[in-house]
Amino acid sequence: MKKIITTLALMGLLTGALANSTAHNNKDRQRLQDRKLFGQLYYAALNGERARVNQNRSKLQHYPLSHYLDYALIRHDINKLPEKAIADFKSKHPKSPLNKRLKQALINALGQQKAWDKYLKYHNGIGTGKQQCWYLNARVGTKKTADLAPLIEAMWLSGLSAPDACDAAFGWWDKEGHKTEALVLKRIKMAYEKRNFSLMSYLKKELKNPPQWIDRGIELLKTPEHGLRQATSWSSDAETVWLVNRAALRMAQKQPMTFQAMWADLQKAHKFSVTQKQKIERKNALFAATDYENWSIGAMESLPAAAKDDQIKAWIVRYYLYKQNWPKVLSALNDMSLFQISKDNWQYWLGRAKAKNGDPSGAKKHFMALSKKTNYYGFLAADHLRLPYALCHQSSVTPNNSYKASDGIERAIELHHLGMLWMARSEWNVAYKGLSRADKQALSDRVISEGWYAKSIAIMADMGQWNNYSLRYPIAHQKTIEKFSKNSPVLPQWVMAIIKQESAWAKDAVSHADAHGLMQLIPPTAKRLSQQLGLKYTDSKQLHQAEHNIRLGVHYQKNLFKRFDHPMLAAAAYNAGERKSDDWSVGFPSSPDMWLETIPYRETRDYVAKILSNVTIYDWLMNQQPKRISHWMPSMPVDNKPILPWPAASVATKRAPIRACSP
Repeated sequence: MKKIITTLALMGLLTGALANSTAHNNKDRQRLQDRKLFGQLYYAALNGERARVNQNRSKLQHYPLSHYLDYALIRHDINKLPEKAIADFKSKHPKSPLNKRLKQALINALGQQKAWDKYLKYHNGIGTGKQQCWYLNARVGTKKTADLAPLIEAMWLSGLSAPDACDAAFGWWDKEGHKTEALVLKRIKMAYEKRNFSLMSYLKKELKNPPQWIDRGIELLKTPEHGLRQATSWSSDAETVWLVNRAALRMAQKQPMTFQAMWADLQKAHKFSVTQKQKIERKNALFAATDYENWSIGAMESLPAAAKDDQIKAWIVRYYLYKQNWPKVLSALNDMSLFQISKDNWQYWLGRAKAKNGDPSGAKKHFMALSKKTNYYGFLAADHLRLPYALCHQSSVTPNNSYKASDGIERAIELHHLGMLWMARSEWNVAYKGLSRADKQALSDRVISEGWYAKSIAIMADMGQWNNYSLRYPIAHQKTIEKFSKNSPVLPQWVMAIIKQESAWAKDAVSHADAHGLMQLIPPTAKRLSQQLGLKYTDSKQLHQAEHNIRLGVHYQKNLFKRFDHPMLAAAAYNAGERKSDDWSVGFPSSPDMWLETIPYRETRDYVAKILSNVTIYDWLMNQQPKRISHWMPSMPVDNKPILPWPAASVATKRAPIRACSP
C-alpha cells in the first residue's frame, strides 16, 4: 500500500511539473505572439494607420507596452500640434520616459511652424542649438524683448557657426545696435581657437578696418607650416604673439620635428612669455618622444621641474625602455612621485628594471605584490614567478530571491527584445533608481537570462562587484561565435575579450568614430568585409544585429591574425589601424611587454593590455584553468625576428593554476 501511495505521489509530482512546464511554454509562446503583433502595430501607428491599430490592439490589453501604440499615434500627428493628446498621455502615464520625448517632439513642431506663443509655453529658455534659436525668435516674435539682448549675445558669441534658425534673432539684435566691433573681434578670436577660419573670414567682412592679425590667423589655420615660417618675419604685437603661440602649440604636437627646426627663429621674432615657452617646449619634447626622436630625451630632461609632470616622467621611462637602457629606466622610475610610482604599471616596470640591474630579490618583492591582482600586470608578474593567478569568483551581495521586477523593468526588457534599445534604456533608467543592492543582484541574474548582457555588466559596475566575473564577463552568443571562429586561430575567448572591451556587449553601441555594434565596426570596414564574405551591405543598422556583427568582426580578426601572425599586433591593428601595427613592427623592442609599453598611443596601450587580461579571464571562465597570459604574448616579430615563446617556453606553454579563494 505504501509503495502504491509513493508511486501515486510521484506521478502527481510529474504531472504537476509537466503542467507547469506546459503553462510556462504556453506563456512564452503567447509573449512571442504578442511581441510580433506589437511590432507590426507600432510601426503601423507611426505611419498613422489608426484604424488598423484600434482594430487589433485589444489583443494586447495585457501586454506591457500597449501604451506605446498611443505614443506612436501621437508622434505621427505631431505636426497637428496635439497638445491635448500629449497632456492626456502624461496624465495616464505620469512616470513614462515617453513624456519627455513627446514634449521635445512638440517643441520641434512648434518651432518649425513658428507658433511662437505656444512655443514659449513649453521652452524655458535654457538650451542650445536650434531649439534655443527658436526660443530667441519666439521672444522677438511675441515682442517679449526685455533683457533679451544678453541671451542672444551669449548664443552669438561662439567660435562655432550658429544654426541658421538663429538668423532672425541675430538680425533683431544687430538692428537694435547690440553688435559692436569689439564683440566681433572677440568672436573672431574664439573662431581662431576653434580653428574655424571660414567663420573668421565671414566676420572680418563686418569690420570697417580689419586688423592685420586676422589675416595672419587665417593663414596659420589654412597652412600651418607655411604660416609659422612666415611668422618669423612678422612684426610682433600682442595679438600676433597670441596667434603664433596657439599655432606653435598645435604644430609642436602634430609635427614635432618640423617645429623644432623653426622654434629658435620664432623665439627671435616674438617675445613669448616664460610660461608660453615652457608649454611649447614641453609639448614639443613630449610628442617628439612619442616618435622616439633622439633629441627628445634631452629636451624632456632639460625641462624645468614645474614642466616635468607625470606624463613627461612616464615618457622618459618609455624612451629608455625603447632604447633598452635599463640603468636609465630604473633611474627615471625612481624620479617619479610616490603617487605615480605606486600604480601597477610602474610597479611592474620597477620590478623588471631591478631584475635587469642585478637586484632579483628587489624585483621579486614587486612581482609578488602584483601577482595578487587580477589584471594584466598581475598576470604578468605571476608568470615571471611561476605563481597561480588571483582569479576568484566572489559575490558580496546576496540576491533577493523574492524580487519581482517592476512594470518599468519589464517594459525595458521587452523593448530590449524588440530591438528598441534607446527606449529600453529610457525605461530602465527610470525604473532602476532606488533599487536595493539585493534587488540589483537579483535583477542582474534576470537580465543575463534575457540576453541583455550589457546591463549585467553595468549593474556590477554600479555596485562595485569587481569579483563577480560571471556577470561582468558574460559568456554570450557562444554558439554564434564558435560557428564563425571554427578552425581558425581566432578562439572564442579571444572574440569575447574583444567584444567585452569594444562594446561591453551593447548591441547598439556607437562610438565617436562611428563604429557600430558588438565588435565596433565602422561602415567602410563592414562594407569591405561584407564583400569578402559575399554578403550584401545595406547600412549601419545591420551592424546592430548581433549575429551579423559577430560574423563580420570575426572575419576581420581572421584577416588580422593571418596578416600579422601575432595576437598583440592583431589587437593593436583592430584599435589603431593596420598601418600602425606595421609601423610598430620596425625598430620597437621585441620583448612583448616592452613593446606594449612603448606604443605611442595611450588608448592602444590600454586597449591591448585589457584584451590580454580579458582573454585570460574568459579562458578561465570557459575552461576552468586558463592559458597563461604569456601564451598570448610571444616575442614580437619586430624587424622580421622569429616569434618565440616568452618569457620562456616552460611558462608560455602551461596553463595557470588558480589561487585558493580566501573566505
